Amino acid sequence: MISNDQATNFSAPAHLAAESAQPATLRQRRAVPGVSARGASYSARLAVSEQVQEDAFRLRYRSYLAGGFIEENALGLFRDHYDEMANANTVVLYDDATPVASVRVCLLARGTNYTSPAMDTFPTEVNSLLSARPNDAFSGRAIEVTRLVRSPHVENNQGLVFLLYRIAGYIALSHHTQIFLACVRSNHAPFYKRLGYSAASEPRPYPGLSCNMLLMASSRERYDHIRTTVPMMDPLAGTTHNLEGFYAGEAVQLQLTR
Repeated sequence: MISNDQATNFSAPAHLAAESAQPATLRQRRAVPGVSARGASYSARLAVSEQVQEDAFRLRYRSYLAGGFIEENALGLFRDHYDEMANANTVVLYDDATPVASVRVCLLARGTNYTSPAMDTFPTEVNSLLSARPNDAFSGRAIEVTRLVRSPHVENNQGLVFLLYRIAGYIALSHHTQIFLACVRSNHAPFYKRLGYSAASEPRPYPGLSCNMLLMASSRERYDHIRTTVPMMDPLAGTTHNLEGFYAGEAVQLQLTR
């Protein structure tokens, strides 16, 4: 468990993809202020089934619509062509049966045709990062963490952000990732800097959203330092060390533990 000081230093932006408001009774029943959800247990599922995929797309839609970053649509879903790619992995966190948060991880590798929103928006910058250290056996492997959203009735639960990064980190470690990418709005850059990221571009239009985003990148060395400093983010800490069924779509229990 991170300390109160660590929680303050690593607090996510309060409006990070928050969904539209839900009824007050639901907010009161499930809202968890700050990081006080210590000990709270959630389940994570990889979106390999249609139901989990739909849960992710509905979370995204309500989140980005509330922020004014997408237009309304009749289906109430937000998906794009990247979701259909073999290198994309979407995860949904559940509180009991209620979907509360989601993230998508796009894998990238030098010498492949893998792509992602970051690769298509910042091709020069991303290819430069992938081409560094050509003689390193594990260089040229990256992930982009994208479509990170939380429900409004848990918008004060900072722990969910760290759990999303923990499960994204598990995918990253499975991929032997050396480069971590995130495209963020400029006002979110300070939070990502505290997670070891640094700016790698100027803001540009980003696929699917009406706001400009800047590319931020982190190295494996910085990631390893941060995940050991903030155990809630560490995929090798707590109950996240054994996830054989995860890629098959089985539910995996995650807990905000030390």
